[in-house]
Amino acid sequence: MLKFGTLLGMIWIMILPVAALAQLRVDDGMAALDAGDTDSALAILIPLAERGDSAAQYNLGVLALNGMNGLSPSQALGWLEQAAQSGHAAAQMLLADQLVDRQEWADAAQWYEQAAMSGKLPAQFMLATLHDRKLTDRASPAKAAHWYEQAARQGHVGAQFALGALLAEQGAAAEAALWFERAALQGDLAAQFNLAAALASGDGVAQDLPAARGWYLRAARAGFAPAMHNLALMQARGHGGRQSYRSAYAWALNAANSGHDSADDLVAALAEAMAPQLRAQAEALAPDCLNTEQDICD
Repeated sequence: MLKFGTLLGMIWIMILPVAALAQLRVDDGMAALDAGDTDSALAILIPLAERGDSAAQYNLGVLALNGMNGLSPSQALGWLEQAAQSGHAAAQMLLADQLVDRQEWADAAQWYEQAAMSGKLPAQFMLATLHDRKLTDRASPAKAAHWYEQAARQGHVGAQFALGALLAEQGAAAEAALWFERAALQGDLAAQFNLAAALASGDGVAQDLPAARGWYLRAARAGFAPAMHNLALMQARGHGGRQSYRSAYAWALNAANSGHDSADDLVAALAEAMAPQLRAQAEALAPDCLNTEQDICD
């Protein structure tokens, strides 16, 4: 004969929590959607969303943004806001993105902040950006720096570059260079350029002309026109490595062809110092410079 306590234990084990059951139903709805059965998906998700399930609300918001089965973007904002108010971080992030598109900066900042505090890296970056660009009613450089740093320390390359730029504007050149270097190592071309400029000038960091030239070369090979221009200058002057007018002229031509504003003046200045035959060689060489691993591409 079963004891009463044992029977209760058996019943308790068989009952799933309400939240788990709701999640299973959301999963069923998404499975139906993946199978192309949007009617069944909506038949599952809409009642759940109306009963306050934040996952269902979020997914309906995503579907509405894509115009699925006659759902409209206005409905999307409603579902996303309900999910966001329940603490759904992805809904907070997506809702904020939509509000940015509508230039509703203050409301966007509010939802980015909620998502940022939940650890969403893109939200941290976007919140910092709104403060940095003074797009919120209470824009704060300190908050911009704080949220950039939160994201930067977790490897967000855009935040690393932006934090470096913010610190450079504030005169903290050495600290700025550290963040530029982190972003540069992740392949950010503007960070590579800014790091090279800091190393070339020695502004707040130890001057290192060979390293500066190396970073300019890395960004130049990736197609960053300002780096092509500055690399050409360093090669023409022999700063940080061997001097070569031919290689400098080739890089200056690449910068000009890439639309860099000052490159035409540099091309003209170098042309005056070079024999026609040498210029012709450099012109033929210019396309190959983009593919070489060498500092001097002649």
